[in-house]
Amino acid sequence: MPPDFGGKVALVTGAASGVGRATAELLAARGAAVACLDRRGPEVESLAAEIGAAGGEAIGIECDLRDPDAIEFALAAALRWRSRLDVLAHVAGVGLRRRAEDVEPEDWERTIDINLRAPFLLTRAAIGPLVESRGAVVAVSSLAGLEGWPYSTVYAASKGGLVTMMRSFALELGPRGVRVNVVCPGGIDTPMLDDLDEIAAPDEAAAKRGRGLDDTLATPTEVAATIAFLASPDASHINGTTLTVDGGATA
Repeated sequence: MPPDFGGKVALVTGAASGVGRATAELLAARGAAVACLDRRGPEVESLAAEIGAAGGEAIGIECDLRDPDAIEFALAAALRWRSRLDVLAHVAGVGLRRRAEDVEPEDWERTIDINLRAPFLLTRAAIGPLVESRGAVVAVSSLAGLEGWPYSTVYAASKGGLVTMMRSFALELGPRGVRVNVVCPGGIDTPMLDDLDEIAAPDEAAAKRGRGLDDTLATPTEVAATIAFLASPDASHINGTTLTVDGGATA
């Protein structure tokens, strides 16, 4: 039986597309009221309307995660909509595939701001309501956060930092009843993958980095299901862990 999120409130970042959208839809289908955050306001408002039409509860909130004030405003808006928070899913992220010598300071700043600083600021701001609900935080990192990754020095730094930061949050918040876990997918079939700079890999192995043993990519729904599991009561004794969803790539 799927985990029941009836009466629970979830906040999902990056909800306009890809894994974020799949996560918002899945949590809503399982009974959660979902606050859908994304910088693309019209798209998350449309998603919220679709969830409502399907019998669920959702609100779309425009939020630029590079803006600390916008993060505070978005959380406040979610709490005004529903006066509790049970699940915080950090799904928003940006990729960067570029030779190290071609990385500009603004590339570093944008990647770190969205992939690392924003999850810190939002988690910090949400501690009060999460402690009150004995809630769960799930962050989406990457295999690049666990091992070296070609042409991804900045991206790997942001995702590796996310893994250890969330483990540290788990140690700090676990005694207060909040679980914090991380999902590390390999390659995912999402629009973000198409947006990465094309660089010829030096060999076939590097070109297939992150693909499953059967040479496939994960789907957004498969990653969303993992997020929902870690946020659910079924994972009540799982805290401070990192779960790979990679089709055996790191076996």
